[in-house]
Amino acid sequence: MAGAVDLVWPGGENAFRLGIGELQALQTATGMGPEHLLGLLQLGSWKVEQLEAILRNGLIGGGMEKAEATRLIRQTFSRGFGVALFKPACIQIMQAALYGPEDDPVGELSAVPETVPPDLNTDDGASAASTDLAP
Repeated sequence: MAGAVDLVWPGGENAFRLGIGELQALQTATGMGPEHLLGLLQLGSWKVEQLEAILRNGLIGGGMEKAEATRLIRQTFSRGFGVALFKPACIQIMQAALYGPEDDPVGELSAVPETVPPDLNTDDGASAASTDLAP
């Protein structure tokens, strides 16, 4: 699925994606925009409910049914993992939603010209004719 990130997290290995619908649901659940939420995660000012909302909506966007995503989140958070262990996955999910997956290059790659245009190729170290000073 385009824009999805596959992550290993305390709940297993899953695809996560926050499309527009999931981002809107996340905004409703947390009361803040995605960039603000990412900033709080990076600063360490997050709440457990925010982590749960990011993971749940990310699982749904990654293709999991809503009921299954809710069950997995509840089950995983109740296992007794340190809650901060969920934070790295949440940051990766938010960054992928805002900036694209890490391995997804922006734009098209273009080839570097193999040769320099003749007017710029000065093997003798002299400047191009347009910069020569008048006698």
